[in-house]
Amino acid sequence: MKVGVVGLGAMGAGIAQLCVEAGFDTVGREVTMELADTARARVAHFLTRKVEKGQIEAFDIERLTLTTELADLADCDVVIEAIVEELEAKRELFAELDRVCRADAVLATNTSALSVTEIASATSSPERVVGMHFFNPAPLMPLVEIVRAELTSDETFERAYALGGQLGKHPIRCHDTPGFVVNRVLIPLLNDCVRVLDEARVSPEDLDAGMEQGTGWP
Repeated sequence: MKVGVVGLGAMGAGIAQLCVEAGFDTVGREVTMELADTARARVAHFLTRKVEKGQIEAFDIERLTLTTELADLADCDVVIEAIVEELEAKRELFAELDRVCRADAVLATNTSALSVTEIASATSSPERVVGMHFFNPAPLMPLVEIVRAELTSDETFERAYALGGQLGKHPIRCHDTPGFVVNRVLIPLLNDCVRVLDEARVSPEDLDAGMEQGTGWP
């Protein structure tokens, strides 16, 4: 398995770390080699800490190669996008990935709020586009939402779901609706918390205590 990760910011570097830890050959693409080198050092740092804590036995940072060229993703089995959360930037990227990647490669977006279907429509093969929404920080949060867009094929969807498990995550299946699952539940709930501060005349401290002690929230 060879995985490409486009964008090595906080999320992308975390996803790249998961891939290296899982033993996958990983290609990380950034806009400059300076940014890529910084991300690689961050990945090596966190994996070294896991070794020191006895959480993993070893890792091979050489599995993570760096590039500024999308063409270097041409032989990846899966490419996961983790760039800026802007629809047009993602659509432009996926149109280019569609041109340079193998016809059987899965193209995944880590978007948390944008339409996977709209991103996929920028390609000539939307059936191979899927959402893989990791949570921040990706190495620590156990969940990944596998998002089926309007034209995602069954094979693409199941390959992404399987990859989520191979990366040590708990994948859940969902369709491409606003907010997917967690954010669709969480955002209205957080808005309700703000309303409760006003309507119930409760202090922020007591609201926190209520949710901690009453529902087991952290």
